Amino acid sequence: MELARFSPVRGRGLDFEIAFVLVTLGYVLTNLGRAKYLKTLYANKTPTPEMKTAAVQMATKYLLQASSVHTFLASSSSLSGLCAATTVPTSKFRKHASTATSTSTSSPAGPDTSPIPIPDLDPSTQSALAILALAEATLLVVTKDDAYLSACIQARNSLDTEWMVKPPDIPKVRTLLFARLCVRAAEYAEQALSSAGAVGDQGDCSKVDEVLLNYMRSLARVCRAKACRFIGVDAEMAGKTGEGIAWLRAGRGVLGFRGTLEGDAIGTGKGGFGARFTKLKRGWSERREERKIEKETVSSTRGEELEREAEMDWGDDAGREEEGRVLNMLEAKWAKMNDTINTQLIPSSSSYLANLPSGRDIHSTPAAYSPPQLDAEQLVRMRAPPDTHVSFDVADSSDEAADGREVAGRGYF
Repeated sequence: MELARFSPVRGRGLDFEIAFVLVTLGYVLTNLGRAKYLKTLYANKTPTPEMKTAAVQMATKYLLQASSVHTFLASSSSLSGLCAATTVPTSKFRKHASTATSTSTSSPAGPDTSPIPIPDLDPSTQSALAILALAEATLLVVTKDDAYLSACIQARNSLDTEWMVKPPDIPKVRTLLFARLCVRAAEYAEQALSSAGAVGDQGDCSKVDEVLLNYMRSLARVCRAKACRFIGVDAEMAGKTGEGIAWLRAGRGVLGFRGTLEGDAIGTGKGGFGARFTKLKRGWSERREERKIEKETVSSTRGEELEREAEMDWGDDAGREEEGRVLNMLEAKWAKMNDTINTQLIPSSSSYLANLPSGRDIHSTPAAYSPPQLDAEQLVRMRAPPDTHVSFDVADSSDEAADGREVAGRGYF
């Protein structure tokens, strides 16, 4: 994922090399963490609880390490000062490199070395990425034990056959604790969005890419929707089905899904055609995604390269569509039970978001990354002058000529 859309720049000095390596390290760790649990969650075979636990633990480790690296980049004074240092665009650098001799002798004007902003190295950007990784690591704790999410994914897996033996287990979870963790993850994501959105006041070239900002915005909404779902599950377990449905609808509102399930908007006589069209559009997008997953599954079994037709990949929307499916599944189930057995009134969900509990941390803030240091003995060896006791005896010229002919005969340079 790009941080900004502008032509690459070439920096000068060792600090740029170090900054590039560390920034790349943070990106790689983040992608490793996301790929680890996404591939396990969307595997062809439904993962066992042990497999999910191992994948989430490894992904959490990667994300916390990435947060540590980004924290170091944000707090390093020598590296953070490079965000607006004198750099040369790559295209111009090659052009001026070919004419360096002529320009140095004929004209004092050289390549344009005006300061070019680099949002990747901005301390606010690195701080936002560190907080974003911490938000995802916090949410992974909930994902590991989220049986409703796993059941929804399993129901759409055409290769899964466990439903023939038994339905998916939905164990009881600590719903209020999970809700507080989701709220804390949402607060982290909103903090990261605020920090990244403040980068770049010199035009579009110095701003963070809108795709990354949308991901942070989506992640915050998904976390709050999950918190609403877990509080709704707690209410339903206590026998308050109507209140639980209201919490589910509050979560749908956070995600931006208009209206409720079928029969709600239609039954009230408001927006019947719009509700039907929205449902049809959502079903079409879900079927398109399922066909894409099936095609990738067949390609992977044949050992071919995976070619993704859609622009977005799994998890690029921060789980918004998946969370919407879970809310739809629970609302359909609870509404049917409420219509036939309980018959409780469903309150309005407009004021439920204000009643969310406070967030709770589960991971301590990672310490800043500590770059590896050379030993004192290695530094002394590197700083010492070359050994002057090595003898440089002049070899016989005939031997040198013979060696040269031998090397040339073998085709070496």
